[in-house]
Amino acid sequence: MTQVRELRATTVRVPLRQPTAFSTRSVSHREYVLVELVGDDGSTGIGYAYAGTSGGVWLARCVDELVAPLLVGRDADAFAENWDALYRELLLLGRRGAVLRALSAVDVAAWDRAARAAGEPLWRFLGGTRAEIPAYASGGYYRDGDAVANVRTEVERYRARGFHDYKMKVGRLSLDEEVERVRAAREALAPDARLALDANNAWTDVDTALRAAEAFAPFEIWWLEEPFLPDDVAAHAELAQRSPIPIATGEIEATRWAFADILRQRAAAILQQDAGVCGGVGIWLEIARDAAAAGVDVAPHWHANLHAHLASAAENCVCIEYFALEEDVYNFEALVSSPLRVENGFAILGDAPGLGFDFDPGAVARYRC
Repeated sequence: MTQVRELRATTVRVPLRQPTAFSTRSVSHREYVLVELVGDDGSTGIGYAYAGTSGGVWLARCVDELVAPLLVGRDADAFAENWDALYRELLLLGRRGAVLRALSAVDVAAWDRAARAAGEPLWRFLGGTRAEIPAYASGGYYRDGDAVANVRTEVERYRARGFHDYKMKVGRLSLDEEVERVRAAREALAPDARLALDANNAWTDVDTALRAAEAFAPFEIWWLEEPFLPDDVAAHAELAQRSPIPIATGEIEATRWAFADILRQRAAAILQQDAGVCGGVGIWLEIARDAAAAGVDVAPHWHANLHAHLASAAENCVCIEYFALEEDVYNFEALVSSPLRVENGFAILGDAPGLGFDFDPGAVARYRC
């Protein structure tokens, strides 16, 4: 048995070259908490989670001061038992949100350590069989310049990189303006390409969201994502019944119980659980299995470097979300030694142990908070 000897967390803040925005918020930098788990045999694993624009130091302290004292000395491979013990002990401090992100990062590090110790890539260690995972290009954020032309030129750049499908932001501008942005994306894409829309909690009532869905429907939309705040499952469920576009949600939801409620209320046609948010690798896989039993697909949020491995082990995972680092939107890959290999819209998984990458020490030092 390998026991957890040490758990360390680091916060980094990676700036964007120019500010960007989505429906409700603006972003000038991104913070990540990076975790290293060390076994008493010297084996190590890494994990990480996104901490927004201001929560990185707090998340790292959560790992160091709350999680580490509970985990050190336990069996490093007792994934479910450890998760349950930590969750129960920290129940009063955070059943969702930041504490769950901290637990998620630690759980990812535990699985990475185990896969590295076994000499296997994480995807194969989890029983995955697919080495090529469909990926869609994600973008359409709001930046300076012509809102319509920005979308069109971004689609063209991603098509030049070999991507076929695309997701864009909506909900910040007037509905008429958003329709023109969506029209531009559809015209710039290949005729058979899939186009998804992400509202990032833009609306507060079903009727407003339904009007938007009906306006976007003629453009053959793949899905409409996060129309409401995640807690309003009832609104998602009502919209899912009335919308001409499939509804997707789950990127900032956590635990299998919360996702079971989404499935029970038939509030989404596609679940988007994020392993850096929902509880980690084991919880992500449980949610995927529950979704499969309900006939629902999953398409995880962000973290392509991690989710490509999990997608390989989940037959109902239809795709992963990908951001080119050069587009300067989601910039996690500025921190890694080996970027994810992507060819013609597919993430290509290799044979390197664990997650298949390490944190770049120079980048971590440069961006460390």
